[in-house]
Amino acid sequence: MRLKLASAALSICMLLSVDAAQASTIGMNAFSKGVTAFRSGDYQIALSEFLHARVAGIQSNNLTYDLGSTYFKLGRYDEAAREFELLGRDPSLTALAHYNLGLIALRKGVKPKAETEFKLAAKTATSSKIRALAYEQLQRIHPTSAPVARWVGFANLGGGYDNNVSLLSRSSLIAAAGQGSSFVQFLAGAIGQITGTPDHGLKVIGTVYHVSYPALNTYNQTLLRVGLAYRQPLSGWITEGAGYVNYSYLHGAAFEQFNSLELKGWHVLPNHWRLGLKYRYSRITGMSTYAYLSGSQQQARVELRWHANGLDLRTGYEIEWNQRSNLAIGTQFYSASPTRNELYLRADWPVTARTKLFTHLSYQHSRYDSPDVTLQGATLVSKTRVDDRYLESLGAQYRLFPRWYLVGEYQHTHANSTFSIYSYDSDRYSLQIEHYF
Repeated sequence: MRLKLASAALSICMLLSVDAAQASTIGMNAFSKGVTAFRSGDYQIALSEFLHARVAGIQSNNLTYDLGSTYFKLGRYDEAAREFELLGRDPSLTALAHYNLGLIALRKGVKPKAETEFKLAAKTATSSKIRALAYEQLQRIHPTSAPVARWVGFANLGGGYDNNVSLLSRSSLIAAAGQGSSFVQFLAGAIGQITGTPDHGLKVIGTVYHVSYPALNTYNQTLLRVGLAYRQPLSGWITEGAGYVNYSYLHGAAFEQFNSLELKGWHVLPNHWRLGLKYRYSRITGMSTYAYLSGSQQQARVELRWHANGLDLRTGYEIEWNQRSNLAIGTQFYSASPTRNELYLRADWPVTARTKLFTHLSYQHSRYDSPDVTLQGATLVSKTRVDDRYLESLGAQYRLFPRWYLVGEYQHTHANSTFSIYSYDSDRYSLQIEHYF
């Protein structure tokens, strides 16, 4: 049986923090020599240097992980297990520790113990990579048994105040309300693995979102999405093809239906960078009085992501093309077919063991395909709609209990348009509680 020791030993360990300030120069030199020897396959030398580093005073998750990995490579499984048990005392590394303890149990021929450890790794993992590796080992232990139940999900309940309410949908011709309201919102989603693993298999995905404004219930909106996605590795990329059906409701009445096909791919780059590409094609049906929204939409995105030492940074560009039916009322005409260009930056970073901050900045430029023709007095006036929207948000997430979080966020939107009705500013404040299961 081929075992996958997170032989990303050095890739993963470099993401774990080393408190260099408390380590002696001799200890750090020994640690560095151990890393070099491990990469070269000189495990006995690596072990000697790592032990030298520990004696010199280095006490870090890096060193604990590397010692466990080195003992494993040398076949000294009991000593490897002690290191990974020590590593597992850190809640953020519990899943990684369970996974490696499962590999040790397999090497020792104790399958029940291995199965228990892999199940714990899958249950506690926040990393899709660790979860996928654990599921793969479980399937190898029981290749003919029924698939392991693999459902993950979340629920978010919150509320707040928005001083200028607008729709979530960017495609309609409905302007911001021009007045504020408190709001209550609910967001939930689930992913079920039907076949294979999260990194190579078929899954079903569903999400629901609802927001209610007591003072402006005509802006109440519900979004539903369900679909299937298949993911697989391909020539150094993780690729995914998906199909979704999306429904939206406005003030309780059907608003839009989207039928979408989506292609995505991710490729790991050096120095903790990852490249992501996405393309989506949607056929849209505008319901009832919103038939002018019927047509098609295409979206393409390129994103760079950097993740190291707890910091997660994403920056990207997205272009969106719309070909809608548009709205004609007598001699007047309103385009609902914009081309949008958007630049964005997202970041989140931990500030304590329980707290992280996050921010989102974006700029979006929209130009509509045909001039609007409106009646001003007795004269028909033709003018193209062009919008610029700036969005900034800042928030914090606090872990109350395992898998339970309190989230606070402030979001500001500033929009300029060649039509003053679509120019507005909005400040939105929210407090939410989240649970992951």
